[in-house]
Amino acid sequence: MTDTPDFIARKQFEIIQSKTVKERFEIFDGMMSFVRQMTIKRIKKRLGENISEAQLKYELIKEYYGTELPEEQMAEIKMRLVK
Repeated sequence: MTDTPDFIARKQFEIIQSKTVKERFEIFDGMMSFVRQMTIKRIKKRLGENISEAQLKYELIKEYYGTELPEEQMAEIKMRLVK
């Protein structure tokens, strides 16, 4: 679902395509960094600011891949990270 009209989405695509590969990479790298920081803030709000780095890494993996990875693999990841 999107609230962006088709003509605007096409214009956005044209603008992005007009950028160099380096510029596109920098744009999307910035977007990914922003998403990561927002995810970290949400996790810390839910689990507390004093969450360990290991637990935070596990929660990030769970957030990004938890529904795609088998439970056994997630359990192994947790065992390796959170001791």
